[in-house]
Amino acid sequence: MDEHSDIDYMVVFSDSGYMPQTYLDRLKRFAEIYYSSSDIKQSSPSVVLQLNHIKFDLVPALKQSYGGYKIPNGPGAWQETNPNDFNAKLTAKNTAELSMIKPTIRLAKFWNASNGYIYDSYLLEKYIVGLSFPTALNQRDYLFTTFDNLTLSYDQPQWRKDKLARAKDIIEKVRQLERDEMPHTAEGEVKKLIPE
Repeated sequence: MDEHSDIDYMVVFSDSGYMPQTYLDRLKRFAEIYYSSSDIKQSSPSVVLQLNHIKFDLVPALKQSYGGYKIPNGPGAWQETNPNDFNAKLTAKNTAELSMIKPTIRLAKFWNASNGYIYDSYLLEKYIVGLSFPTALNQRDYLFTTFDNLTLSYDQPQWRKDKLARAKDIIEKVRQLERDEMPHTAEGEVKKLIPE
């Protein structure tokens, strides 16, 4: 659904002590040898390998002795990460919410991509996992609650504010149509938010 989506691979190196650029260079050489006919470029903190319509981000990493990993923060610095932390939170939240969180995230990310990336995709996902859904009973409720809670700071570009306002207007219209017992018309409005 999202032409800009990619698959992230963390490549853990056993030898440490070098700057990130050393490992990025190694990954680039690897890709050039084994995937020479593909599009390959460095996009710190990763090497991007384009195979047909699928993009792979190869991120070098070093395992830390006390747990977690270090990944590049630019070509000359490291930052700490623990990729399993968020996955565990997502899985727990999805289970607690009767498997409604993952489809809600997919729908919200599809809307986001279709509207020019109003939000950073990963941060949007984290935001949804942190939301509360006390009255949500079905997929519609989860999605609408997500949009009810989305905001933008005052310094964001107007086009983003306009796209979010349009989404909220559509949702309000759908709710009104449902109150007026016009489900087929409401469904048509929802398709303006999430097209088929």
